Amino acid sequence: MPQSSYDLKCRAREQLSGKWLQAGIVCFIAWLVTMTFTDGNVIHSFRNIWQNGELVRVPTTNSSNGFASLVSFVLSGPITLGVSSYFLKLIRNEGPFIENMFGGFKFFIKSFVLNFLIQIFTILWTLLLIIPGIIASLRYSMAYYIMIDNPQLSAFEALDRSKLMMVGFKFNLFSLWCSYIGWFLLGILTIGIGFLWINPYYEAAKANFYQDLRYKSNTMY
Repeated sequence: MPQSSYDLKCRAREQLSGKWLQAGIVCFIAWLVTMTFTDGNVIHSFRNIWQNGELVRVPTTNSSNGFASLVSFVLSGPITLGVSSYFLKLIRNEGPFIENMFGGFKFFIKSFVLNFLIQIFTILWTLLLIIPGIIASLRYSMAYYIMIDNPQLSAFEALDRSKLMMVGFKFNLFSLWCSYIGWFLLGILTIGIGFLWINPYYEAAKANFYQDLRYKSNTMY
């Protein structure tokens, strides 16, 4: 099973040593590319990061910015896949480059469909109650990593493998999320500037969580 939240965060700090600036630039570009097309604020960004367990905000639409929000939604899938790929390379010591974050566009259709399915299923579960929505987001949280390691998979197959991989481990990831609440609040208090340091920290820890599951779960991925 994955290590404790404390151990995952310690590993993340060690792996980010000497790479904080580059990782921060990756997270900032990801935020800039998606948020440029929306009029969201820091509070909304934090809310969606918490609900979805992902770096990239999924926008809401309204009459004034419907087209811009659609563009942001379309970009969210490949950007999230690319950012996830960057942090997997980082924790695996594979010499990541900033341009790795755009690698998701090589699988544009798959990553778009994956993002669409995750949002639809999560929203449907959230319509029942908040708790089922959170559980759904935990259940689907490994799908992007699985697609990176298995590019031949379809979006549906990546989701199915994520659900299987997270059986018995959803609370572990939830605990990791909770351990960052203070950091996320700090990011808000610093008018978002703190997220340049916090987002890489969180993404690296979450990538380590996947790495542990990948090698220690009973199912091979």
